[in-house]
Amino acid sequence: MDNIAYQISQLLLVPVLIGVYAAFAYSLFEVGRLLALSWLRRKTALSINSGKGYPIMRYFLSHSERTFHEMEVFALQSLETVRIVTRITPMLGLIATLIPMGPALIALQENNAYEMSNHLSVAFTAVTISLAAASLTFWVASVKKRWFAEELVYIEKQLGEQ
Repeated sequence: MDNIAYQISQLLLVPVLIGVYAAFAYSLFEVGRLLALSWLRRKTALSINSGKGYPIMRYFLSHSERTFHEMEVFALQSLETVRIVTRITPMLGLIATLIPMGPALIALQENNAYEMSNHLSVAFTAVTISLAAASLTFWVASVKKRWFAEELVYIEKQLGEQ
């Protein structure tokens, strides 16, 4: 029974590593999007009503029949993927760290330093990349959450004036 569990865990390594690398690529993409959005916001800081650089405001302008609560739901949906990646990526990194540890310990027991170092290299590389990805997406999510909250406050004031 233990051998089956070991084999299953070994089968999980490649998909987990793909997930870690995909999350890292996604985090870099999101940082780029955040920087572009920041540039747009600075460029159009005095014209929030244009919607350029202000995704919640742009949604509000194109869906003016929506309620304020629907705007809040849209803002949460806009953050959902980056928040999920922030939370899941460290777990994937932990899985990708633990899976190679078994073979590394077996290699240590057999005095095979080369094989042990290969497995440990995979383990520590995966956890490093996953923590970097989680850190980047956490930063993106935090900044966007504040920006979206500011936009929602502005929209709420606009709805109150109508």
